Order: sequence, then C-alpha cells, then structure tokens
Amino acid sequence: MSDQTVLNFWTPERISQASANPLPAPAVTEQAAIKAHEKATQRGTKNPQGAATAAASAVAPLRTHTKRTQTSPLASAARVTDLSRSDLASPLGPDINITGRLFFLVGSDRLGSCTAAGIVASNKNSIWTAGHCLHSGKGGGFYSNFLFAPGYDETAPWGYWPLRSIIVSSSWADDTDWLWGDIGGGIVNAHSDYGNLQDWLGAYGYRFNGAADIGGVTSLGYPANGYGRPDSDFHDAAKAMYCQGNAVDAGNWNPFDDRLRLTCDMGHGASGGPIVINFGGNSQIVGANSHRMVDANNNWTDNYLYSSNHGGNATGVINWLNSH
Repeated sequence: MSDQTVLNFWTPERISQASANPLPAPAVTEQAAIKAHEKATQRGTKNPQGAATAAASAVAPLRTHTKRTQTSPLASAARVTDLSRSDLASPLGPDINITGRLFFLVGSDRLGSCTAAGIVASNKNSIWTAGHCLHSGKGGGFYSNFLFAPGYDETAPWGYWPLRSIIVSSSWADDTDWLWGDIGGGIVNAHSDYGNLQDWLGAYGYRFNGAADIGGVTSLGYPANGYGRPDSDFHDAAKAMYCQGNAVDAGNWNPFDDRLRLTCDMGHGASGGPIVINFGGNSQIVGANSHRMVDANNNWTDNYLYSSNHGGNATGVINWLNSH
C-alpha cells in the first residue's frame, strides 16, 4: 500500500474517530498470562536462541530546528483529589517529541490508536510499540493502514508518517504471550518534508537484557482513561502523559513471570508507549506498556501497569528492524 493511499485513508474524521476510540488496554488474568507463556516456552519462542541481549544509546537529531516542547499531564498513583487538573509544565523537554500516536485499522471497519516511539535503528526510521498494537495475537493477524504521528498534541506538529513494514515477536503471534511476547516494531517511510525520522527528531536507544527490576523509569503514553480517576482527567487521549518510578519484577515468587510492573494509572491508548531509563539524557527503552490485570468480572484489580519482559524477543525484533 502506497504512502498516499494511507494518507488519503486517514481523513480528519477518521483521525478523530480513532482518537476517541483507542485500542483498549488488554485486560489479562494471571492464569491466562501464565498459560500462554508456558505454551510459548514449549515452542521455544520465549527467549529465541542467538538473540539474548541488545543495547544502543539514544541519538539526538542531526538537524537544528525549532523543537516543540509540549506540556505533559502527569499520570499518578495519587488520588485524583491530590492532583491539579491543569497540565503540569513538562520536565521532559524535547525528548517527548520522539513519542507519538499510532493509528491503524483493525479488520475492515474498526479504527484504533496506540502509543509508539522512535527507536535507534540502521534504517533511521524505526518505531517501537506493543505487539497487540500491531497484531491481534494467536489466531488473528496484522492490522493495516498504520500511521505514526510523533509529538502528537491534539494535532500532529511533525506530520503523519505511514509505515511500510511491521513485525511482532513470534511468541506474540503464535501464543499471545503477555509475559515475554507483547513486543513489536515498525518502519516508517522517510517524510517528504523532514526526511528520516531519526535524523529529524532523534530516537530513543534501548537496553534489552531481560532485566525486570529497574530503577528510575519513565513510562509515556496517550491514555483516554485510567485507574480510579475520571476520564475527563485524560484529555481524550490527545496529550502525552507519563508516570515515573521504579519497575519491579512482577513475579518474584513465580519463575515463569518476569514482566516489568510499575505503579501507573494510565489505561486505554497508552498501550505500546515506551518505558525508558535516563529520560531526558541517554534515553533507552527497557519495556513497553502492555496490559493491566483484571478480576473475574473484568474489572481492573490494582494500579499496576505491566510490560512484557524485554529480553530475547525484544532483541529479535530490534535485530529484524536493523536488517530491513
């Protein structure tokens, strides 16, 4: 599909519909997550051989241009009554422009959106997100008509970038493995005005080594709702929000569960957003917003946001991006 075909598809009306209807943050039960992971482990897709670790430093933009520094609301574990409803001046600086919204078509008629971010790669046009923002998992297939809008803030200040290629981990596509497999990436085409994404806006680096206990992380996303707060706090998923704190091993008691867990109330629309260390400096992706846990009635059970462990599967995906 040509860039122009994708751009023609995404009329302002469709952008508006997708914005108002972000892909739900998957509701996952612990039993289902572990069962899918066990199947992936039996297939050998949990930690692909020969793709154990990978790392790269962040890259700054090559060009000198006026970089947009947006204000960013704070997603927090605090009670809503303890938070100001006004946007907080962002301490994140121009780095926030690397994160943006990902629009797509599910099936033939459902428009949706997630969060994605530019990541360092040889092609200089790669983005990182969650697998479920690209592919429906076991028994399903890839979505279509992908469009990335970096630095989105009710408008697209750096334009829209159609994707030419996408990939998810085999652990996700074959087994819907939430624990290690909800990982994906894509490649955009160079922009007619800005050139390569990485040259124009820079890109986050990455550190994929299977770590789960990671201090000082920042999670970014475009949530439309959250845990224990009114939807009106979340700007209809039109503004980037963030959480900061420590990621911990979600399953210290369970050797099958190596997810990253952080206290964060972002919900639908934040899926795929980067979890990074050293934000505002040598920003490196160590995870991606994936899912929340639910009870038997499908209600969110706590204020934790989870990421699939970024080890072998993440390394396999970034290696593929680097070779295409």
